[in-house]
Amino acid sequence: MNQKRVNTKRVNKSLIYKAVIITVALLLLVFAALRISGNQSVQLLSREQAEQAVLKEYAGNVESLKLQSGKYVAELETAQGLYELKLDGATGEILSIVLLKRTAEPSVPPTPSASQAPAGGTTDTPSPAPSPSAQRVVSEDEAVRLALQEVAGKLDDVDTGINESGAFYLVEINTSDGREAVVQVNAISGSIMSVTWEEPDVDNS
Repeated sequence: MNQKRVNTKRVNKSLIYKAVIITVALLLLVFAALRISGNQSVQLLSREQAEQAVLKEYAGNVESLKLQSGKYVAELETAQGLYELKLDGATGEILSIVLLKRTAEPSVPPTPSASQAPAGGTTDTPSPAPSPSAQRVVSEDEAVRLALQEVAGKLDDVDTGINESGAFYLVEINTSDGREAVVQVNAISGSIMSVTWEEPDVDNS
């Protein structure tokens, strides 16, 4: 009788050990399956898709593109210089843009030259082939939209320029109270560089 009880206890302990081992194994399998499915749910963009995401936002040439910790790091060569951009590896959203090297600009901003229309000309026709220094990564329409978000009003005029900070737009806006604002928009990043207010001239004559 005692021998039967001992054998029964041994069998019970053996079954308990096996049950514990099976349970642990199942938990490990479930955990591994969850990790695999979680990784598969985040689909990263291909290199081609990431490059297209950059060129969709900025004009230029993608010199290099690499994946780092789920983010794409691209080097973009534009007329204004070499920029480093970081993109979300899954959505292609531009997370940051940093100027690495500025393109050497002439000391005098681009002006009508002998190859263009004379300064005294009465017509105001655009040049058929703008120089590389006139290339911009933010379109004129986009600059106007950004300026009107900063200052509410009606568009009056848009001009362009280049200084030591790079290319920019000057967007003139007439406000409802009769004032005029000149909004300077960075042509690379689209950021608002400055807002200058001009009071209307009053002619008392």
